Amino acid sequence: MKNLFLLLLAITCVAGAQARGLKGKTIYLNPGHGGYTTGDRPTATINHEYMDTLSFYETRSNLWKALETARHLKQDGAHVIMSRTRSGYVTQAQMEQGILNENQESHALPSQDKVDTRFNQVETARDEYGQQQIVGLERIACQVDSIKPDYFLSMHSNAHTNGSTVNYLLMLFRGETGKPYYENSDSMARVMWPYAFDNPLSTWSHYAADKPCVVGDISWMGGTPPGTPNRTGATGYYAVLKFNAPGFLVEGSFHTYDPERQRLLNPDYCRLEGLRYYRGIRAYFGGKPEKVGYLAGAVKSATEVMDHPRYTYREGSDDQWKPINGAMVYLLDSRGVTVRAYRTDGEWNGIFAFFGLKPGKYTLRYEARGYETMTEQVVVKADNTTYVLPKLEQKNATR
Repeated sequence: MKNLFLLLLAITCVAGAQARGLKGKTIYLNPGHGGYTTGDRPTATINHEYMDTLSFYETRSNLWKALETARHLKQDGAHVIMSRTRSGYVTQAQMEQGILNENQESHALPSQDKVDTRFNQVETARDEYGQQQIVGLERIACQVDSIKPDYFLSMHSNAHTNGSTVNYLLMLFRGETGKPYYENSDSMARVMWPYAFDNPLSTWSHYAADKPCVVGDISWMGGTPPGTPNRTGATGYYAVLKFNAPGFLVEGSFHTYDPERQRLLNPDYCRLEGLRYYRGIRAYFGGKPEKVGYLAGAVKSATEVMDHPRYTYREGSDDQWKPINGAMVYLLDSRGVTVRAYRTDGEWNGIFAFFGLKPGKYTLRYEARGYETMTEQVVVKADNTTYVLPKLEQKNATR
């Protein structure tokens, strides 16, 4: 507890040293990857095979995170630049034919479970709003170097071997641990850490809120020499970080941990991660807290253990319990009136989330075929996410 207090004190001191608030700040967001190729981390899931467009790709989950972060930053008056706002290659002709529109950034995928060659390239020129779509790492670094943003963040998920139970948060800045090659890059990451770590819906295998994994990319890769400078004149290990501006790369979790990969198929789960990144950026600049709150959880069985060859979980963790697909989650206000409803998806994660809620007392009611209805009382606080982990009893189940 003492260590956590000291960490929060250090964060407060760093944030206090910054200009107050996000208004007028330039934030550059890089959703990692961008296409639907073998280089975009395709991984089979319970419902979808390897390279199916509906299976896991970092391209998609990273974009969902970044779009949510950008939305909040813009509301606070920040100037946000994103390396891309779409997933996959889009030609001018396709845009004119209306294949994609602004409401399809996260869902611009064909319905069949096969990769579509329209989406297997990696870059476009600009979207209809004039937003450049770039994925090439050196091109991103050069753009960042020319813009000189106040803050750079590259969003990714990490990988081990498929089926591994390793799952942790990692933040990498350009340089050596304790010696960033651009000042304040490590400080930014340390301020971000406790916000990004606060995810009770996942299962962490390493580190803690007060024991961050914030390291220089050179040190992380075992002291690999910086190598030849790129066009910006910067050296380092990760090409996307080779620029002269403050920033870092975050590996938000491991998509090779099977339960986490199933969660990353849910757009709202990724949005929650983007929300945590926003809070970390805002804290660094001493911004004002939000007046609304958030509520999220995962609906699971109280008695059934998940059993599937593509679902290896950490023993004894909450991930052992079977997520319930198609469960209905109703949010009732203090008068008992339903104000929101959410149906969990069919991707074996049980995730639900409610965004932008008025602070106060609510009741959650869970209904699912074959399970007893369950209710619980929750309190939503401003600028906070309330997490719940409901477990439903099977009807007529005998223990």
